[in-house]
Amino acid sequence: MIDVPPEPLPTQEQVIEQRLLDCGLNPGGFTVKYEDYLQSIEISIEPSAGATSDNFDCIRGAAGNEIVTFEDGEMFAAYMDFAAELARPDMMVMYEGRLKEAGLWEGFPVREDYGSLEEYAEALEVHAGMKPGSALRVSGDGILLDPPSASHNYPDFAERYANLLSVVAYAATKDRVNFGFIGNERVAE
Repeated sequence: MIDVPPEPLPTQEQVIEQRLLDCGLNPGGFTVKYEDYLQSIEISIEPSAGATSDNFDCIRGAAGNEIVTFEDGEMFAAYMDFAAELARPDMMVMYEGRLKEAGLWEGFPVREDYGSLEEYAEALEVHAGMKPGSALRVSGDGILLDPPSASHNYPDFAERYANLLSVVAYAATKDRVNFGFIGNERVAE
């Protein structure tokens, strides 16, 4: 009798591919590939996969902790919104803990108490121990972090902005406020 080596176990990519097929995605409409630059498996879903928002929960389950992208921008945005909403309760608990740890939980500004987003942004700054209008500004329907250049007292600067980021992150998660950063191109000016 000749010993035959056992069948190799399927790779993680093959397992994910099969799960995506089980979700109802069309074969050949997606790729599942380990990407060195991401240090992760990337699942890229093309429009020809036939994915709809009804598939999102199954896709998320099939992907596990791997990276999912959609070639269609609107579908990708919808999937990211879906994933963010699933993570929202855990994020709320995490940010609440940070605020309590920093002594910023009591008296947290309530969005409905302010007539405009500008007033709310100023209240967030004051709550974080900063001067109103010193680091946040409103642009469209969102709040942007636009701090002045670093002060001479870096530890104080870092602590104040860490508190502000915690405050804004909680507000953005709780009230679904759009939040962004002014990029590095501003520093070059």
